[in-house]
Amino acid sequence: LFVTVLAYHLLCVIQRTLRESGIRHHWATLRTHLSGQVRVTTSMVNDKGQAIHIRHTSEPEPVHVKIYNALGLPVRPLRRLTTIE
Repeated sequence: LFVTVLAYHLLCVIQRTLRESGIRHHWATLRTHLSGQVRVTTSMVNDKGQAIHIRHTSEPEPVHVKIYNALGLPVRPLRRLTTIE
């Protein structure tokens, strides 16, 4: 129950912050807009037989940048990550 109440309060703070910045979308619309930016993993095997995984965030669209800026968040929250197994 506590997690649900915490999530509700977090949602209210996000919506209030966005409204103060002039963004007045419903939560479902925001989720739909933000679902366009994804984290992508590319996997391949090199000539030594090692598996290489490259993980990066897709380019943000203008709507993403507007929302992130209103919330004070970076447009690329996670850095590129390369792992070799």
